[in-house]
Amino acid sequence: MAKKFNQGRAERQFKQKLRTMISSAAHTQNIADQAMDLAGQFMTEDAISNSDAYRVIENVSCACEEAMQVLIEELKKGTRLYEILPDDSDDIKRKAIEEL
Repeated sequence: MAKKFNQGRAERQFKQKLRTMISSAAHTQNIADQAMDLAGQFMTEDAISNSDAYRVIENVSCACEEAMQVLIEELKKGTRLYEILPDDSDDIKRKAIEEL
């Protein structure tokens, strides 16, 4: 016998996956930002500008920020996060993680 589809359960699981992805993106962005800070301590500006790895790390940080914004917007639909996170929030990552 096939399992009966439960839309409410599927929606709850989907939202939990979004929260997990937000947390993972925040963690990854934090690591990328720390790596850029460390690179700035020992690399010259010329070395940084010529470093493919540094550019990738910058791109990862930016991609994580954009991903978190999109995921949070999706999660805010029909949840308390809509009340918690104002549209002009500059500190989306911190607020989202605190409330999750």
